[in-house]
Amino acid sequence: MRNPFRRSTTSPQDTAVEPESAPVVTRGPESETEPATEPGSPGYRLLPSPRPVGDLPGWEGLHRSYTDVVGYSHLGHVFLHDRREGTFGVLHPFRDAFKDYGRFDSLEHFDAMVLSDEGFDEFVLRRPHLDEVARRTGPLGPDQVYVPVPYPILGGDESPDSYDRGDVWTFLRIVPQMFARQRAQEAEAETARDAPVDEGRSDSPGAPA
Repeated sequence: MRNPFRRSTTSPQDTAVEPESAPVVTRGPESETEPATEPGSPGYRLLPSPRPVGDLPGWEGLHRSYTDVVGYSHLGHVFLHDRREGTFGVLHPFRDAFKDYGRFDSLEHFDAMVLSDEGFDEFVLRRPHLDEVARRTGPLGPDQVYVPVPYPILGGDESPDSYDRGDVWTFLRIVPQMFARQRAQEAEAETARDAPVDEGRSDSPGAPA
């Protein structure tokens, strides 16, 4: 079987991938400290070796669909790979959702066909927005992403001047906690609306007991 991270120029293959495969990254910024506005910077980072999807607690759906984290964007999107099926996907943290892009025979091919696509650059990486955030906030350090303060789920507007730099793995632990809290509050409110109302006594005021 083909190494899923081997250099490839062929189309995606509908073949299983060997679990012991290890990545060889040939694309991405030379240094994690490059600002996103650096000429040629893709606005994302591919990991030198994959991390287990178990490093993303709180995203249970990912654990069923993928095995590895293979990279992330400078705005916190996560690039995922499933060694069992050879599929790749992207987690959109603030949407509490992920998109499966199907099978590719290498990480480089997924990079070339999806991550480097002009549409992905515009609508997911949000290039003009990202460049402005990077200009205002400064270059990223190791394992850092740009994080809006407050998060949009807490009322933030994601304006370029609202961003700070934060650890990507901490960020990815906090976001699902926020969604879990939000869902719990919504469920509690729904239960309160459905609860029977105690109408009390129907006696008119001043009526004898």
